[in-house]
Amino acid sequence: MANNSTKLFEEIFSEEIISNESFRSKVLAGIVGFLIVVVLLISLTFKEQFREISQFPIAFQLTIIILSVIFVRSLFVSRGAKQWTRYGVKAFILIRYVNAFIEISIPTVALIIYSFNLPSVFPLFTPVALLYFLIIMLSALELDFKLCVFSGTIAAIQFTILAWYLSNKPSPIEAIESFSFFPVYLGTSALLFISGHTAGLITNQIKKGLIKHYRAQSERNEIQKLFGQQISKEIVDELVDNKYEIQSRVRFAAIMFLDIRNFSIFAQNKSPEEIIAYQNNVFSFIIEIINENKGIVTQIMGDGLMAIFGAPIEHENDCQLAVNSAFEINKELSRRNKEGLIPETIIRIGINAGEVVTGNVGTSERKQYSVTGQPVIIAARLEQINKELNSVILISDSVYKRISLAEEPKYHQDVVIKGIPNPITVYQLV
Repeated sequence: MANNSTKLFEEIFSEEIISNESFRSKVLAGIVGFLIVVVLLISLTFKEQFREISQFPIAFQLTIIILSVIFVRSLFVSRGAKQWTRYGVKAFILIRYVNAFIEISIPTVALIIYSFNLPSVFPLFTPVALLYFLIIMLSALELDFKLCVFSGTIAAIQFTILAWYLSNKPSPIEAIESFSFFPVYLGTSALLFISGHTAGLITNQIKKGLIKHYRAQSERNEIQKLFGQQISKEIVDELVDNKYEIQSRVRFAAIMFLDIRNFSIFAQNKSPEEIIAYQNNVFSFIIEIINENKGIVTQIMGDGLMAIFGAPIEHENDCQLAVNSAFEINKELSRRNKEGLIPETIIRIGINAGEVVTGNVGTSERKQYSVTGQPVIIAARLEQINKELNSVILISDSVYKRISLAEEPKYHQDVVIKGIPNPITVYQLV
């Protein structure tokens, strides 16, 4: 189950990577578009001040041109990314790395262009240098650790070479000689390098979390598919958390059969909508009580149901839990009958315990958790015998020996069960 879930996740994850590639380019375009507006506002607002203090007003024009190129390219990539997969998986991976290299090289090219107009290391102090970090952080959306590391490494190498080149250019102003000290920029290069690794680690952690969540959700879906919707969230969580494999095996469990008396007579003069509404009203609280007592409803059969206590997860005293369920169901039914919340309803419950065979029955597409064995037959027969004994809840001797009751129940010896060679003793609880 886990391998299939992981494989399916990888397929979905690949689709998500393609989507993220397009989204990442749109984000970059949005950010760059915002920066273009900011640069324009700054250049217009402080036009006179910059003219007085700057010998190179062309820097703003260059910035607008460079940002515009990045903006247009990002829009182009966002539209074309979804078409990359048609060239095959290997080509798609290569294209992503080429695209990452081009993007991380854009700030480098921009700084080289600045170096033609700005002295020495001045280009490294322009806001464009911060684009390295922006592009590296956006690489986390690639959800690929290696690609993040690649972006950080390329940025670090390019920045180191550029810093070395610019720091060796002659500076016209003695006061900025200290800024031309090359080793200072090695720290920035190291920061760029580690930024790629950090983005990669974040990506890996996100991916692991997604895989874990997806796998757990897939297992929950498989379990609920197996048992239907009549299984409590707590039981599902317990199965998933304990990595419980539902295998065919013999185990001791308590079996409950419940039936609504005279249901066919009730349904004769009712519309299908009225019948369904009645069934939902009655079975909803019954199933809820069974779930609260750690039981699982394995079948609903129109006017009755079958529940199991002790499979696929065993508890300290599943027989007691089954009997507690029966008492609570009868009590809640009586309350609802008295208050007129449901039409007058009478139920019959039979509970037996013993070794049963449990496991998955069906095809790979449609399976059902099945419980078979003589104890199941006896439990079903006990529910029917209620009618003969004018009782509501009957339990077998094997259940009675494993529970504690506030009052001594009435018992019936030598009760003959059809298909069972030896008569048994049954106990009437209600």
